[in-house]
Order: sequence, then C-alpha cells, then structure tokens
Amino acid sequence: MEAKSVIHCHCGQCRRLSGGAFSTWLSLAKEALHIKGVKSLLVFEVSSNVSRHFCKTCGTHVYSADRRYPEILGVPAGIVDGPFPRPKAHYFVAHQAAWHTLCDELPQFGGESGFEPLST
Repeated sequence: MEAKSVIHCHCGQCRRLSGGAFSTWLSLAKEALHIKGVKSLLVFEVSSNVSRHFCKTCGTHVYSADRRYPEILGVPAGIVDGPFPRPKAHYFVAHQAAWHTLCDELPQFGGESGFEPLST
C-alpha cells in the first residue's frame, strides 16, 4: 500500500473525530485499497463534498471520501497495520487545540484555506 501523502490535520472536525490534538491521515489511491466488510459500513455526509464511512458494529472510522477527488480515500493512520511514510506537514494549524504545542520540524500550513504556508 503506497500512501500518496501522510499529514496531520488540526481542523475542528478532525480534532472532534479523533478526540485528540489532531488527526493523522493517509491519502491512498482508491483502486489500491481493499476494504473488507463494506456491507458493515455506514455513511455520514459531513458536507456536500465529504462523506465518512464507519463500521456499524464497532464505530471505527474506516475512511473518508471527497467527491472533488474521487480517486483518493483518506484513511485514519491509526487503523493501518504496517509501515507507512512519516507525515509530511501540519495543516489547519490556525485551528489547532489551544492546549497543544507543535514541537517538530514539519512544515506548517494554515490561513483561510488551511493549506497556506506559514513561517515557523
């Protein structure tokens, strides 16, 4: 499984979803991902573009899909067994939890879009 990217997201939705200071996501090619038990998944429409897919038995968030990028799925890093690349950056840093301090050398992005480069 080759991740297209691995990021830390600090937006409010990701923080609420993970219950932590941020969520770490793997962007994977849809065709490279094989999901077992698809019939056990429920879908929550986050917005007109984004849907989240959860296991109806245990509640695990299995993946997110964005209609603007139909060839890619976002998978929470915590559910992936095996190695994957180190995260490349922090996004939506302006939305970060007030009680958390970033203390690594990864690039930081924020601003109105959440993806504008910030000087660290």
